[in-house]
Amino acid sequence: MAVLTTVLTWVVIIVAVVFIFLVTIQTTRSEGIFSPGAAEGMYAKAKPGFDDNLSRLTLILAVVFFVLSAVIAYLPQ
Repeated sequence: MAVLTTVLTWVVIIVAVVFIFLVTIQTTRSEGIFSPGAAEGMYAKAKPGFDDNLSRLTLILAVVFFVLSAVIAYLPQ
């Protein structure tokens, strides 16, 4: 059981580092509707770009991090 806890702890550390890296490289989306060109972007049917895929990957990693942290916290010692 100690080996499993150690392995899961290292996996959580790696996921956390990747998660932090993904959050830092994302561009901001807080420009709002009043920024120049916002209306065109709001009504255009755009394909998912790099930022959309990056956002989706960040969300998935956040869920994985939460689940792994909960599993490690409730593993019997």
